[in-house]
Amino acid sequence: MGAKYIMTDKIELFHTTNIKVATALLTLGFEKITISSMTRTDGQTSIVFWFAGTNAEGLKAATVHHGMTKGGEALARKEPENILNYLRCYANNRDELIADVKHTPKMVVIEKDGQKIAVSANASEETKRQIAEMI
Repeated sequence: MGAKYIMTDKIELFHTTNIKVATALLTLGFEKITISSMTRTDGQTSIVFWFAGTNAEGLKAATVHHGMTKGGEALARKEPENILNYLRCYANNRDELIADVKHTPKMVVIEKDGQKIAVSANASEETKRQIAEMI
């Protein structure tokens, strides 16, 4: 489901399933109208974020979407100080940190006679015993 405008007799709406775009819209002061859960034709569920199509400063949600997605590289070259470049960079850096956290090996602390050492949780019991003997 792509992002697009829907015209009603009351308000111009914008929707997206892209959480980075939705976060940027909130950050830039777009009114969040609602959130819906949609079952797609493939049986999977998508969360759809609905916003006002324009914020108080007159910025269009579609412009934000474009700058946060396929138009991001061109925007960075054309307008390096545009706030969308910073928001996109923030979102990408956050994703990298989350991936790092998910892939960071867990450690356990072994304590003996008041001394502590951290050992990989994946280490064998034999390795943990040997390390405990060294402290």
